[in-house]
Amino acid sequence: AARTNASITASAPAGPRVLVLHEPGPAGTAALDLARELDLQEGASLTVVAVVPTAASGSRCGGSALEFNAIVKESVTNELDGARERLGQAAGRTSFELLVEGEDRSPEEWIAAGGFDLVLLPARRRPLRGSGHPAAARLRRATDAEVRIVQRPR
Repeated sequence: AARTNASITASAPAGPRVLVLHEPGPAGTAALDLARELDLQEGASLTVVAVVPTAASGSRCGGSALEFNAIVKESVTNELDGARERLGQAAGRTSFELLVEGEDRSPEEWIAAGGFDLVLLPARRRPLRGSGHPAAARLRRATDAEVRIVQRPR
């Protein structure tokens, strides 16, 4: 049994488990760049997640939103492909996930279940307030991971 445990320990990743909540824009790019650095410098295990927002569909909404939702999903998938390209060689060691709002678990639930050590969120501009991310407080309550807001480069 000791031999089995030794091999499991030896194959475990040495670095932290890092999740990037990917969003387009300069802060999203900065979050990916930081994740790539953590991969190279600390041997981090990376996961990049993108969330697909969905529109409600039904008689009160003027018809079906299925086509609109499919286009949004395709757009977010393309953004995730761009994230893969941005990570360069680190992309081959990175897991990429697409979470569809209303179909999959919420990002907070998904991240809390993942056992991550660090969550990187791209900063968003918020009028009359400092830059932050709307999910930061919810994530800090849902997980023991460090939640870091990544600012856009100046």
